[in-house]
Amino acid sequence: MNARTYAAVAVVLMLSATGCSAAGQPAATAPSTTSAPSAPDPADVAAPVPPPSQVGFAYVDPGEVCIRFTAALYSADTRRDTGPGDAYSRAIRYARGTLAGQSSAARQDGRWATWVEHRAYVDAAVEPFVDALLPADTAVSARRTVRVTATPLGEDGWRGWTEHSLVDCTLRRGGSDGSGWRVSGYEIRQAGLR
Repeated sequence: MNARTYAAVAVVLMLSATGCSAAGQPAATAPSTTSAPSAPDPADVAAPVPPPSQVGFAYVDPGEVCIRFTAALYSADTRRDTGPGDAYSRAIRYARGTLAGQSSAARQDGRWATWVEHRAYVDAAVEPFVDALLPADTAVSARRTVRVTATPLGEDGWRGWTEHSLVDCTLRRGGSDGSGWRVSGYEIRQAGLR
């Protein structure tokens, strides 16, 4: 493909992506047969749940809050927990109320049945991870990243896959959740299995 053909193809693709045609007229679109989404029923919207607190913890260091949140998130133990959601219930002690209200999603984990079979617990190591691309802290917001190495270990000698992950915590301070730092959102990035 020569340079002139390449440029023409690039222009056509750009115009079609923006909804225009090469003739300068807007691209034709099919009429919509769907109706606009309606506002959710107030009964379907969950109100923020006031988060529980960890007794004796001051919530003054956003990095420590992220470490404790992540360690609790990876603290599954079939010998004492009733299900995979128990670890999330421990983690929300370090989260804002908006995350505390999302615990139902944490109750699903396809690995749980295998772990129960082996009476397993998760051996997790959590350490700070320096991410130079994180924005600077403000008076009310911060970002922290931690590295997690987690391995499910069974009482019978069984050993599951070791998971290597990075957990990015978004933290907020103040408001209805109290004066300290709390995790307001998080993302788990898989770094590999072994």
